[in-house]
Amino acid sequence: MLPNRVLMILADGARWDLFRELISQGRLPHIAEALPHLYKGVTAFPSTTGPAYMPYLTGCYPGTCNVPGIRWFDRKEYAKPLFFRKPLRKFRSYVGAETFFITHDMRADIPTLFDLIPNSRNIFNSVSRGARSNPTWFSRIWHWYYAHLTDHWRLVDKAAGEKTLAALKDRPEFLFVVFPGIDEHSHLSSPFHPETVQSYIDLDLAIGQITRQLKKTGGWEETVIFIVSDHGLSKTDNHLELHSLLEKAGIDTLFYPKVVFRSGFKAACMISGNGMAHLYFKNEGARPVGGWREKTAWEELSQRKDRIIARLLERKEIDLIAGQKADGSIVVRSRRGEARISLASNISYTIRGSDPFGYPPLPSQISDRESLELTFKTDYPDALAQLLQIFRSPRSGDLILSAAKGHDLRWHYEIPEHKSSHGSLHWEHMQVPIVTNVPLPDRPIRSVDIFPTVLSLLGQKIPGTIDGVSLA
Repeated sequence: MLPNRVLMILADGARWDLFRELISQGRLPHIAEALPHLYKGVTAFPSTTGPAYMPYLTGCYPGTCNVPGIRWFDRKEYAKPLFFRKPLRKFRSYVGAETFFITHDMRADIPTLFDLIPNSRNIFNSVSRGARSNPTWFSRIWHWYYAHLTDHWRLVDKAAGEKTLAALKDRPEFLFVVFPGIDEHSHLSSPFHPETVQSYIDLDLAIGQITRQLKKTGGWEETVIFIVSDHGLSKTDNHLELHSLLEKAGIDTLFYPKVVFRSGFKAACMISGNGMAHLYFKNEGARPVGGWREKTAWEELSQRKDRIIARLLERKEIDLIAGQKADGSIVVRSRRGEARISLASNISYTIRGSDPFGYPPLPSQISDRESLELTFKTDYPDALAQLLQIFRSPRSGDLILSAAKGHDLRWHYEIPEHKSSHGSLHWEHMQVPIVTNVPLPDRPIRSVDIFPTVLSLLGQKIPGTIDGVSLA
């Protein structure tokens, strides 16, 4: 018999390895009993709040959804004559009030689970397009603002649990709930701080309350529960103010929060999770169509007199740099080496010198799923497919940077200081737990696979143009 309800809890910032360790130590007893199936998954790049929610809700990557980060710059919109621009679409930061725009910025033709499952509820999630019931649409900002000022993120998690219990009384077919405490306490301290660990335990207590209510009301047997995460986090020891590095190289740069009344800049710096960044460069007219109207290709960036690619790679805080060539292929470079990635029927992977990711030898032609399987247990799981998808977005940068472990790319304007970061392609940011009460195949899982799996479990038709595959 098919279940008739799915509850998906997004434990923002939960690390796969810490989740497994706490379960093995017996510190998450309610989760261990009610949700006995724990899997290692890989999230989407950039591994950051908001964009990395989208795979669970759409089955599509952030690049496919055209939301390539929590901050981005839309060069084509900015290049329009002043009176034809959409002022609120030139650039974006989903930190603060602009989070209300995130669903409007997604590709309009991509349906969400809320669109496909009419009897749905949404709690504390900004990616809410199609939700028939979204009671925390505005109160979410109040809860986040209060917790930001007081550091009382346990209060928000408690509210998430209470609102989940209330919503389940209406027997929705799909309920999506965000618990933000793990992420926020990790940023304030570390992923392994006692306050962070307590957020995992608070989530476990909430699961205990949820399962007791479902069993009492007779809804347990018909309910599938997933606990998922959008990213892990790693401890941050050093910060690089990336826009300052560009300006010291003589490049006038647009960056948040200093975006008001700015003009004449030559570059834009947009950082997500502090562990990755999009860099956009004004094309100075080397081609007939110059300015901001189209991307600046890797070939042009590598020939700049300011040696910007080399300057960036000289910094210990920067691990990987990727850009797109004029033919659409992707170049990725690190201090280890360089490679070229392209996609036709299969992924083509060509190494120049040594492998930039430090991968063991890979076939030069590889299928999408083979690339996941062969890189799943490395330091950069699924990086080939993830770079291909992020450059799919017209809003992606000319250069995309992934920070080195222990470092991030933002300093003076991150208040309070982040003691942990995410966003990069490193396994500590990309590996996520997937915990459920239904068995799934024992194979590598992507976050985009959960969307079609939910639809399969509910007996719903799966859209044909998604990036994930059903596990059910």
